[in-house]
Amino acid sequence: KIALLELIGTTLALGLLYIGLNKTSAIEASFITTTTPIFVVLAGILYLKEKEEKHELVGLIIAFIGTILLTALPIILNGNSFDGLSIEGNLFIIAQNIATAVYLILAKKHYKKLPKLFVSTISFYVGMVTFLLLSLSELKFSIADLAQSIVLDFSSTSVWIASLYMAIFGSIIGLTAYIKGQDGIEASEASLFSYLQPLIYVPLGIILLGEHIHYLQFISLGLIFAGVYLAEVRFKKKKKHWWSKILG
Repeated sequence: KIALLELIGTTLALGLLYIGLNKTSAIEASFITTTTPIFVVLAGILYLKEKEEKHELVGLIIAFIGTILLTALPIILNGNSFDGLSIEGNLFIIAQNIATAVYLILAKKHYKKLPKLFVSTISFYVGMVTFLLLSLSELKFSIADLAQSIVLDFSSTSVWIASLYMAIFGSIIGLTAYIKGQDGIEASEASLFSYLQPLIYVPLGIILLGEHIHYLQFISLGLIFAGVYLAEVRFKKKKKHWWSKILG
C-alpha cells in the first residue's frame, strides 16, 4: 500500500513536475503549484466526504477562476512571448497538482498510525527504482549510456547541490515533517501552508534565474489568495461581517 501511494506522490507527481518545468518558466510553475490546496480541498470533498459551507464553496470558485487565468496565461499573452511560458507546460503542472492532491488525501487516510520515517524510507526506494527505469527508457535501456550520463551529470557542482538539497531538505526532512503534521490537522488545512511559498520562490526566480513577473500573474494569485481567505475565514457567531451577511 505504501509503495503504491508513493508511486503517486513521488514518481508520478515529480515526473509531471519535471516535464512541466522543462516547458514553462520556474516562476509560472511555482505560481501554479501554489494552487495545490484547491485540488486538495476538492479531493477532500469527493473522497473524504468533507462538508463545505457556502462561503467555502464561493471562495473555492474564486480561487479556481484564478487558477484558470494563471494556467491560460500563455494563450492570453499570445503563445510563448513572455519568459518562455507554455500552455502545455502549465497543464503538466496542473496534472502534478492533481496527483499531489490525490496522494495527500490518501496519505491522510492510510498513514495515520504508521512511522513517518518508515514511510519516507519506502518513498526513497520507490523513487530510486521507478526513476531508474524511466531514465533507462529515455536512453533506450542502454546501461552504457546511462552510466555515461550519470558521470556527466555529477561532474557538475550544481547537480550535486540540487541533488543533496532534494534528498535532505526536500525528502527526508520535508516529506517526513509534512506527513507528521497532517496527523494533527485536516488535509485541507495542512495544504494551506503552500501559500507561503511565493515569499521564497518569487525572489529566487528573479535573482537566480533572471525571470520576470507579469501583472496578470499577480492578479491571478490575488484571486487565489482572496478565494482561499474567503473559504478559510472563521465567521463569528455573535457579530457577522458584511460578507457573512451576503453569503447568508
